[in-house]
Amino acid sequence: MKNESPNKKSTFRLIFSLLVFCALSVSLYVFYLFTGVPKTADEALNKFFNNNVAEDQIMDPLILAGSKVVPLLLEKISDKSMQNRRYAIGAIGNIGDENAIPKLIGILNDPVEDSYFRCDALNSIAMISQETGRKLAQSYKADNDKCLAQLSEALLSSDAGVWEKMNYMKRTYWQALLGRHS
Repeated sequence: MKNESPNKKSTFRLIFSLLVFCALSVSLYVFYLFTGVPKTADEALNKFFNNNVAEDQIMDPLILAGSKVVPLLLEKISDKSMQNRRYAIGAIGNIGDENAIPKLIGILNDPVEDSYFRCDALNSIAMISQETGRKLAQSYKADNDKCLAQLSEALLSSDAGVWEKMNYMKRTYWQALLGRHS
């Protein structure tokens, strides 16, 4: 290849790059098809309730299902005895569907709700809209509940990274897809 012109070299590199890109794309697509990504909201909910996985992976089927599962979750989280309820609340935050904010605010503002569900609701609200989370945090920064008070202080901190470090529910789509266990 020493005597080849620069045009031939660049053409070869381009073709090689395209082939590598195509091979990776096909591999990722096949991986996606066979990794158990839920096809429907009901399938995602069924996997959520019946998966035997590590705690940090419980919400994965819901995250992978995305916004299509949110209406079912909003219905289910009204049941205060729902199995894995806090992970459903966390999944809603990770999915990022703004339509869920009113239901999450209802949980947050319910004084008879368990404190950790209220804290999870505020955390998920902040994942969906940090601005809304900060506005709500104003009301809870001096709360008697330690989790709500600490989370509110973190959300209101001038250091943007404080809440990010405290965000115990954060899980990316890729972590869920690859089944990454921390």
